[in-house]
Amino acid sequence: MLVPRLVRTCLIALLMVAATLVTPTTAQAGLSKKEAERRVVVWHNKARVKRDRAKIRQVRCLKRFARAQAKRQANQQRMFHQRLGPVMKRCDLRMAGENVAMGYVKPAAVHRAWMRSKGHRANILRPGYRLVGVGRARADNGDLYWAVVFGRR
Repeated sequence: MLVPRLVRTCLIALLMVAATLVTPTTAQAGLSKKEAERRVVVWHNKARVKRDRAKIRQVRCLKRFARAQAKRQANQQRMFHQRLGPVMKRCDLRMAGENVAMGYVKPAAVHRAWMRSKGHRANILRPGYRLVGVGRARADNGDLYWAVVFGRR
């Protein structure tokens, strides 16, 4: 019985090592926060262009609000939406929307999750939106929180 137990122990150890290699981390994704945020916009624009929508462009004012919201969520370790009235006023917008998420490491993964949700997909594809800001923040427990704020002047 010693050989099967040794084999089983070795297999379990091998599987644990393999799981850590397959499970993406921010370091393994190799993306800075800035690059990850930029790539979300790239993914959103791919989806928009595919459906004959105008591309959205990232602007500083919305980016500040998105980053602040991602940081608030990370600090509280929960997802929630911010009030968009102050965003609209401060960024001089006529319309605004927001998507939030947590737990996704890669920009493509968070984009896919939003595209699978009717309400989030509607925000990404809304024809009236032309501007965007993306924020990502890490909570003390390592979870990543995302916020995307869409707008139109």
